[in-house]
Amino acid sequence: MTVGLSALRGFHPESTTGAVARGIETLVVGFQQHMANVYIKVDATQDNWKGEAARAANERALGERLAGNKLAAELEDIATAYRTHGSAMDGYRNYAVDAADDYISQGFTVADDGTVTVPAGKEDVPGPAPGMTIPMSAEQLAAYAADATARIKGLIGQFNAEDTALAQKAGQELLDLVQKANGEAGLGVQDHVATAGDRDDPSRLQTSAAAFQQVFGRLPTSPSDWTTAEILNPTSQDPKYQGTAPVIKVARIEPVPGQGVVRMGAYIPASDVFNLPDNDLGDNRDEDSNFDPEQTRVSTYIDYENGIVVTRQNPSVTTSGEVEVGEPDVRVQQLADGSVRLQYDAANPFAPPGSSLTGHTVNGDLVVSPTSGNPGSPRVIAGGVIGDYPSIEIYQDNSAGMSRPVLIDAADSGGEYGPAMNLPFHHEVGEPDLRDPFRADTDPDTPSHPAVKLGDPANPPTVNGHR
Repeated sequence: MTVGLSALRGFHPESTTGAVARGIETLVVGFQQHMANVYIKVDATQDNWKGEAARAANERALGERLAGNKLAAELEDIATAYRTHGSAMDGYRNYAVDAADDYISQGFTVADDGTVTVPAGKEDVPGPAPGMTIPMSAEQLAAYAADATARIKGLIGQFNAEDTALAQKAGQELLDLVQKANGEAGLGVQDHVATAGDRDDPSRLQTSAAAFQQVFGRLPTSPSDWTTAEILNPTSQDPKYQGTAPVIKVARIEPVPGQGVVRMGAYIPASDVFNLPDNDLGDNRDEDSNFDPEQTRVSTYIDYENGIVVTRQNPSVTTSGEVEVGEPDVRVQQLADGSVRLQYDAANPFAPPGSSLTGHTVNGDLVVSPTSGNPGSPRVIAGGVIGDYPSIEIYQDNSAGMSRPVLIDAADSGGEYGPAMNLPFHHEVGEPDLRDPFRADTDPDTPSHPAVKLGDPANPPTVNGHR
């Protein structure tokens, strides 16, 4: 539907679309809190409820939460569309009305569709100074009116185009939401379709086992062992990496038996993101409690069972097919209670020169702290400061391999310009005060808990001299 000037005068799009966006965002907050509460209640039962039924209930609750988060993401996209297009519509509305009023004040007639005409007897237009006029011939006035018509109609056309784009975007997002809600897997069963090589491929498993043996002197046997073996695998299976190996860094810590493995993945949700001269490929996925470490930009695992911290930076790939890999800078500290502080900084090898100086890297300062559930089951909590980009997901796997979410923080923008606009900025997550005991240790010469830089898996450094 084409909107004319009379309709624009009585309409302020941003107030309407902003109200819709706020309503959706309020709905999302309530929905996410409800889904989180459901999972927390089921998770709390795991302290006393064991066996296959307990495992099935836990997996179902986690699946429901992750599926709910995907639906919430679609709703957030709709809210973003209303805000973005509503703001643009408001701007074009103001420009069009102001332009029409300006030509009316000059003595022209402006129709509802934006057509500007010259009234009979008009011989001039206002000059640049008050009271000044510029004489014009009939032909000049006609040309002036034609230019004015093109300007106003162009602004009305841009308003209508934004209105149409909003309708299409919201409609598409609603369709996506319905498809996800009614998918073949349903809400409670989440199928994890790996985009890399098969994680159960014998050759990949053998390589992972060999990497684990190099570090620990034995082959992996438990679920925790195999989780750590996978991130230690020094090869890249996804064809997009073209055989380029990841960079893997390791340090030994004091084990905390019973706390399993804490897995942190930093990933780009978009299929590709802006860079020059070519865009960079993203991980093109949502949060996933069973994420493949290859489908992240950077992953860090804290294996409390075996006493090791591993960071893996995967190769970066451009849309033109170039592949390079950077080297992550990760420093680790550990307290006597098992709390581990991670200070990490990983740069895109294709980033423009000076990106590290402007903060365009994946960086943060996080603490993971073992605690106890009720009544005394293993739990970790996390907190600190992380970047507004990319998305971060942290899970804890118990000794049986069952996962629970610890911290989920979506990128502030999942779109193409997310890294460029959001990498330099940070925010607190979880319980940021967990860093206080580390920061209180300020003696530069003999700190009680010195930071250790992760090193070569063939000769890992140790934290606090442990192991």
